Amino acid sequence: MYERCRALLAAGRGLPEEAERWAAEAIARAEEAGVGWDRLEALRARGTAALLGHDPLRAAEALGEVWAHAERVGIEEPGVFPVAPDLVEAWVEMGELDEAQSVTSRLRGLSARQDHPWGLATAKRCAGVVGLATEYRAGAAHGLDQAVLAYERLGLRFDAARTLLALGRAQRRHRKWGAARRSLELAEVAFADLGSPGWVDEARSELDRVSARRPQASGELTPAERRVAELAGDGLANKEIARVLFVSVKTVEGHLSHIYAKLGVRSRAQLARHLSGAA
Repeated sequence: MYERCRALLAAGRGLPEEAERWAAEAIARAEEAGVGWDRLEALRARGTAALLGHDPLRAAEALGEVWAHAERVGIEEPGVFPVAPDLVEAWVEMGELDEAQSVTSRLRGLSARQDHPWGLATAKRCAGVVGLATEYRAGAAHGLDQAVLAYERLGLRFDAARTLLALGRAQRRHRKWGAARRSLELAEVAFADLGSPGWVDEARSELDRVSARRPQASGELTPAERRVAELAGDGLANKEIARVLFVSVKTVEGHLSHIYAKLGVRSRAQLARHLSGAA
């Protein structure tokens, strides 16, 4: 149990080599002891780490085994082994859209029958990833946005950040440069706030690949800063902004400090007037 917990933690922090090392040890110990649950959880960690390491085949093999086991033995609770979103991403990366759609459809059906909050949000996430696999569909992108909001309402910050990353990656692939920058920068901030350095690096790597990315002028707000500025200008308190953007109050305070310095304002009232005049 200790090893598989370390593997899952490393996967969440975005440390694929460490996650694989702990997962391999957990799998070996679980097989020796005959503890199937720990083995399946270690496979989940291995699959997530492989996905971060851009090895979708290894990810699909590990996560697919967990998914198939749950289906085979009749486990219908979507959150028992929550591998569906990573498995769908792996199948999409490999171009296996029928497999990805099959997982999405089963998850959607199970979640609808149980009115399962995480499952319903994740079904939207999976459908959005599949929908954006080959072409840009506004409805699919909207579905991912809705999944982010649903995760935020549930307090599932890592899931929300992962969804923003998936959305930004798809937008980048379809040359939606401005939208991709916004999604990826929000993902970067969210991962940093969570303490997931490897996932921060992944979001930054995607940002570096955004074409036509122009350097910021000294007084120009980043997309993340502009979103905070707009919410503050609308009168939201720091705690409310943090809740909307799924970041900490400290992160909001840091953004506001940069915003005030860049725009030369000293209060929310001045900020609102500045934004109104800029509009």
